[in-house]
Amino acid sequence: MNMRPNCTFASKSPFRALATALSLCGPALVAVAPAPVAAQQAVTVVEYYNTAIASYFLTGRASEQAILDTQPGFKRTGMSFSAVTATGAASPLAPVCRYSILVNSLSGVTSHFYGLPADCAVIAGASLPNFSNEGLDFAVTVPASGACPASAPIPVYRAFRKQTQVDTPNHRYSTSAAAYQDMLVRGWAGEGVVFCAAAATQESPRATFASSSDYEDRCAAPRVGSSPYTGRAYPDRAGTLSDEKTWLRSWKDENYLWYREIPDVDGALYGTAVGYYDALKTPVLVPSGKRKDQFSWSQPTAEYEQSSVGGASFGYGIRWSFVATSPPRKLVVAMVTPGSPAAVAGVTRGDSVVSIDGVDLAFGNDVNTLNRGLNPTASGESHRFVFQPVSGGSRDTTLVATSVTIQPVPISGVIDTASGKVGYLVLTTFSTNSTEAALVNAIAGLQQAGVNDLVLDLRYNGGGLVAISSQLAYMIAGPARTAGKAFSRDKFNDKLPFGIFGNSVADVTTPFYTATQGRSVAAGQALPTLNLGRVFVLTTSNSCSASESLINGLRGVDVEAITLGGTTCGKPYAFYPWDNCGTTYYSIQITAANNKGDGDYAEGFAATCPVADDLTRVLGDTQEGMLAAALARRSTGACRVVAAAGPDVKRTPEPSDPTQSISVRQPGNEALAIIERPGREAVNPEQQKSLPLIRPVAPKSLGRY
Repeated sequence: MNMRPNCTFASKSPFRALATALSLCGPALVAVAPAPVAAQQAVTVVEYYNTAIASYFLTGRASEQAILDTQPGFKRTGMSFSAVTATGAASPLAPVCRYSILVNSLSGVTSHFYGLPADCAVIAGASLPNFSNEGLDFAVTVPASGACPASAPIPVYRAFRKQTQVDTPNHRYSTSAAAYQDMLVRGWAGEGVVFCAAAATQESPRATFASSSDYEDRCAAPRVGSSPYTGRAYPDRAGTLSDEKTWLRSWKDENYLWYREIPDVDGALYGTAVGYYDALKTPVLVPSGKRKDQFSWSQPTAEYEQSSVGGASFGYGIRWSFVATSPPRKLVVAMVTPGSPAAVAGVTRGDSVVSIDGVDLAFGNDVNTLNRGLNPTASGESHRFVFQPVSGGSRDTTLVATSVTIQPVPISGVIDTASGKVGYLVLTTFSTNSTEAALVNAIAGLQQAGVNDLVLDLRYNGGGLVAISSQLAYMIAGPARTAGKAFSRDKFNDKLPFGIFGNSVADVTTPFYTATQGRSVAAGQALPTLNLGRVFVLTTSNSCSASESLINGLRGVDVEAITLGGTTCGKPYAFYPWDNCGTTYYSIQITAANNKGDGDYAEGFAATCPVADDLTRVLGDTQEGMLAAALARRSTGACRVVAAAGPDVKRTPEPSDPTQSISVRQPGNEALAIIERPGREAVNPEQQKSLPLIRPVAPKSLGRY
């Protein structure tokens, strides 16, 4: 069987509006035609679940079932019902037609629909070019006014799941009234009884798990004392590694956005809790072929607290541009933190790495040495780097790793043009407490200068606190455009209609924050505003999450967010940092939309004006490619090509040979949209009393990332 991506027809409920728009759904298969038969024979219609796309598939073809049973991406749900072959079907039996629907001719994405003769007639009469008749699959008894006769007393219900950021479109058939009601509760559209069967089996029940609270903080190696960053006592108690894994599985089942797609893996096979956690991500792919969950991750809690409270990261103070991670490898310095070891050593933007500890970067076989140099683990650890500056020649220097203070706003200033003053602001992170003060000061300065436009440089901003993103959006747009409107509206999994601690719609709505929140500025102070109806945003594939939330939130209140550079990383999701036993887990829990309901940007925001990152010039140089393009767009209203010698800064591509790949954790650049939970949020102890929580509704509430 030829496997390829496939989708379910995205019609409205019930299946009559066949000419409505089609939506991508997921993998399916090229049909296996049923073998011809001389007379009606009994068949069993079997339901499969496709783990690659989290969609259900139905078939009464024995030859197809035999193939699917060998495919790792398909598994039987346990649900089936009796039918007969379609040949010679007569009342009260009716044949069920099967159509393949080509949704995307370039990708080959298709869909399948099963319908009764009336449905099939509508399809045939519409002459829809994307529909291909795959023949009759089986025959069933037709219900009369939604009721089934005594000869076939078992109703087969149909429900439709529309396409969202969370789900692919899908029709599902079930013989269980309870399962059907469960689908309706989860947001599926009910289409009632469509078939009747004489016999059926039910879906296998989902596994159940203990409450995560029973195992939380039960640690194989409990911490003692208090956090040096927050001053809070560690909650750890004696436990086992098995306890930590049990907590992880239960917590994921309760909170993970795609909890129904968690693979069935044996925790005993993993030697660490983090290894087990990584195995619990959904395997489902998005239409582009990337994993749906690219963003769940973890880190030591001490690192999270150090970065959030102290605004520090560990390393040399370099943000890298990975041009190529596999041979011939190429690594370029994109940005250097002022005052960092790299800055002191004279490393500058545009420098290319020639070698690390004597190993040639482009073709060297000792990848371990390269990665050790790029990822130091201890303060004072030193490595020898040879750089090639943009101007040519070479620079041989030793870099010593240390704790580097992140500068959220390294550059903020005014560009004088013939048509007015333009503000330019580089923002590297929304993650640290200090970001609040840095932004307030920068925007206040631009307000005082009387700028009438803003170029916001987010090209290296991987995200951070959504609350700070909301604050910045308000400072750009001003009160008139944002009053009474939502910055974002959150959607959790179907178990949590109002969020983890919420009780109403207000609990899943992030407003445009109009005042300081007490992170690094006294709480309750009115924020400065620029009152702009447009903003020019510089982006790359490293512009993620809270950066994308800012763009989306502004567009939701009709502020024109003109993006220049590259397509953003595509993360319309958020999570709460959750500490357990010294590890902070970031597991996708939320998808969000703006005030207009728009939020489907899993493939990223394409640049209004595509421009390469010009690594040959310093940030803030008006001749630097991306900034020059923004100024040109402002002046002429059109995109124009701006020459740039440097490559776009990209997320590290998947290497053809992972064993030959280099990698590095960028400082403060994890793709984050975070909500901190009350009682464990990373704030300075002296700030706790003045810090207004986003949702002060529970013992563990939230600061969303």
